[in-house]
Amino acid sequence: MRVASLGHRSLPFGTFYGRPEVRHAASGIDISVLNADPHRVVERHTHDDAHFVLVLDGLYVSSAVGAAAVSSGRALVFNPAGTTHRDRFEPRSRIVEGRFLTLSLATDLMDAAATVDVATALHDARVIAIAERLVRECHVHSREATLVRESLALSLLSAVSQVRQSNASCAPAWLAIARELLDDRCSEDVRIGEVAQAAGVHPVHLARVFRRHLGCTPGDYMRRRRLDRARVLLRETTRALTDIALSSGFVDQSHFTTAFKGDTALTPSAYRKFACRQSAKRDEVTALP
Repeated sequence: MRVASLGHRSLPFGTFYGRPEVRHAASGIDISVLNADPHRVVERHTHDDAHFVLVLDGLYVSSAVGAAAVSSGRALVFNPAGTTHRDRFEPRSRIVEGRFLTLSLATDLMDAAATVDVATALHDARVIAIAERLVRECHVHSREATLVRESLALSLLSAVSQVRQSNASCAPAWLAIARELLDDRCSEDVRIGEVAQAAGVHPVHLARVFRRHLGCTPGDYMRRRRLDRARVLLRETTRALTDIALSSGFVDQSHFTTAFKGDTALTPSAYRKFACRQSAKRDEVTALP
């Protein structure tokens, strides 16, 4: 299993940031279950191959269309060949933890299927169930196990070939580039000119088309993603408020508190306490005989 190093920006077939737990490769299909490497910083990188990622545990940040700002549960993403991103795990406290399945597919297999051409989060429970079964089959050792795994892999490929994004027929391809840049750099100061340059369009055209298809300005989109990210980190981690504020793109804790309260009518501290109480109540209900 080849694991990406910090100096490599382009990742070859079957290569991911992570520590391999199990791997199976045959007939242009590479399947691995990996654990996030707490000592490796994930930089922006490009994947040579098309692949699926199923998040099994951890807080996952993805710029895929339809993905949450930070996913805290099962998350399935399809990335076409050439995807450039900084998808990664966030620490719950001080250590990055996460576990995930990867399924890489050779070019000839992709050529035989009409798949989506942008990174896309898949929410269909039936499709996620196929990926979850693939995880279980990775740990099975039997004479038919290879055939079962290959069949499940092709079932996933068939499923993603049927995905049709809203507005896909009329949204320009550069819009996905602009949105992905905002997702990847939501914790940074980004100018509209930088986004337009990356997308290869004029800033005015960018703003007009962005609002038409996404219903908001690029600035509103980034603010929404920052707040969404902060909400998940408040619920799912014990990280300090200052740390969450800075990592979510706010100037300081005061700026974070003002923006968060304006959006939710609660301070970040109050929201965290409320979320903890709700979680405790759910746990009590689950524990009832």
